[in-house]
This record gives sequence, structure tokens and C-alpha cells, in this order.
Amino acid sequence: MIMNRYGRAAFTHWREHLSHRYGTLPDPLAYFTQLGIAAERQAGELRDAMVLAGTPADGETEEQRSHRIVSVGYEADRVVLHELTRPPAAAFPDGTNPVRGIAVPTSPS
Repeated sequence: MIMNRYGRAAFTHWREHLSHRYGTLPDPLAYFTQLGIAAERQAGELRDAMVLAGTPADGETEEQRSHRIVSVGYEADRVVLHELTRPPAAAFPDGTNPVRGIAVPTSPS
């Protein structure tokens, strides 16, 4: 499997800024590949929820709607990418992140 952009972002950040935690991972490539998959799913779910929560009032043009959806997508990505930079110690025992519910793999497979 190829690591997606979420996994690459977390991989790079951890390797550069959390080297003590990064060094404890038995297989960083597998870990961040799995983390990226979970983050991509979470970003999509968050994006969908944010679009629905921001359902426009009557009169929104197609251009305004398109701009709103793109903006929501950027915000969802920003939130998820921020969460990926947190070490797994911030996770609950069930492996979810307490802020956004991103599943943090406990052991790469």
C-alpha cells in the first residue's frame, strides 16, 4: 500500500519533531500508512458533517455553494492534519483520538 498525503504529513512531522516517539515505532511506514487511511476517512466524514451543518439559506448561488464546499474541505483537512501531529499518548485506550475520533493504529500490521 502507498502512504497517502495525510500519512506522509504525519510521518514527516513525527520524524522531524517527535523523533523520540517516532523511534519507538517498530514499522513507521506501516503505522503511518494505516494512520493516513484512517485520517482520510475521518476528513471525509468531517467534511460531510460540516457541509450539512452549513446548509445554506434559500438564495445561495451555485458559485457560492461551490466556494462554501471547497472552504469546508480545506477546514476539515486542517483539523485532521493538526490531529495527526499529536503523539499516540493523546489517544484513548480504544485507539481513538479524543478530539476528532481519528483511529490511531496501536500496532502496524
